[in-house]
Amino acid sequence: MIVVVEILAALLLIAGAAVVALAATGVARLPDPFSRMHAAAKAGVAGAGLLLLGAGLAFGTTSAILTTLVAVVFLVLTAPLASHALGRSAYVSGAPLGAASEADALAGILERHVFDPKPAAPAGLRTPTGARPRGEAGMSQFPKAMHPANPAISERTGDTPLPLRRILLCLLGGPAQREAAAQAVELARPHGATVLGLSGAGLEPRSWRGPLPIGGAYWAEWLASRSRSQMREAAATALADFREVAAANPQVETSARHEEAASEDLIRLLAGQDLVIVPAGVGPHGAESELGHETAAALAAAHIVPVLRVRSRPDAIRGVLLVVGSSPGCGALAAGLLRSGLWASAPISILPVGDDRRGVREMVEAQAGLLRDHGREVAVMAPVALDFEVDELRARLDGFDAAVVSGLSTRYGGVFDSMRSCAFETVAETVPLVLLP
Repeated sequence: MIVVVEILAALLLIAGAAVVALAATGVARLPDPFSRMHAAAKAGVAGAGLLLLGAGLAFGTTSAILTTLVAVVFLVLTAPLASHALGRSAYVSGAPLGAASEADALAGILERHVFDPKPAAPAGLRTPTGARPRGEAGMSQFPKAMHPANPAISERTGDTPLPLRRILLCLLGGPAQREAAAQAVELARPHGATVLGLSGAGLEPRSWRGPLPIGGAYWAEWLASRSRSQMREAAATALADFREVAAANPQVETSARHEEAASEDLIRLLAGQDLVIVPAGVGPHGAESELGHETAAALAAAHIVPVLRVRSRPDAIRGVLLVVGSSPGCGALAAGLLRSGLWASAPISILPVGDDRRGVREMVEAQAGLLRDHGREVAVMAPVALDFEVDELRARLDGFDAAVVSGLSTRYGGVFDSMRSCAFETVAETVPLVLLP
């Protein structure tokens, strides 16, 4: 029996030492404070806990075992709290997020005093900014979205329709690409606007910049090469569809451009456009994406130019839906629609989402009044509760061919998001055209 206990103690000590060694490697190699803290927490709880249990068994006395058990319980109760407090402090102070991070789930939830335009860049002089609105993706694939080349472009105020002269069509691929191309040409025809088809979406396929195991450099380069190949295949297919649509509409001036430069170049290009049209369901490199991470959502988060997401192309716009909830930006939907000049003759309905929340009813009334002042036919629909049934909402959306929303999704991650439905997502999945002004 003593031999078994000694073997078990030795195994626990070896396992604890291995966890501590791996955690130390992670602290040395991981790219940002948050991932390093994640590794260090494993050493403080799992590593130290296994070492304590092994030491207690090695001593073999009842008091030693009880002492180590109490110490392990203390670690389990206190170490996560300390890691959480340190992580919160690092986030609020503006510590940079690593390039491997796809989204900033705390954007708008915690005030972040510093904005890093380039993720994972070395810490240096950075410009303090205010907190980002809730629901805005802080770690989008367009890192300089908050700093456009011409800041005046983002100051789109008022409700006077702006002339539609230049339309940018993102050639990303996907099942809705041809519909998006046809919609771009259809919108350009009555306005005499030019359409620029941009393939590659300005997103350079970069090598993996996160932590790599020993011998993982080859695997990372293979993944980057495969991603580059998939992006170019999707871009080639989308470009062919665009050229076919353009050839069928010679009266519309069109041009095409393939761009694999840095994301900053795409931001500068956006600043010179009046409308960006993006196919639905597509993320970076033409890959299928969740609504909150689509290219349309990332472009809209830049707040530089209105974005029109095309799921399908309706024959006519029978009705336009404004979805007003408590999310940031919902109070400016009517002004954004008026500035865009789109669907000027279509009747408008306003759908309140969770009107029991503060400010929702006031926003609905103010926007209805603004639209009526501009001679638009407006109706306010019965509100949608936050615990709505998806099928019932989809039935109410029948008859609407276009919608104006502040974002494609209001999910921020976590257990509760997995258990609830999102009205914005239901609208985006049901209505053919979605404008993100």
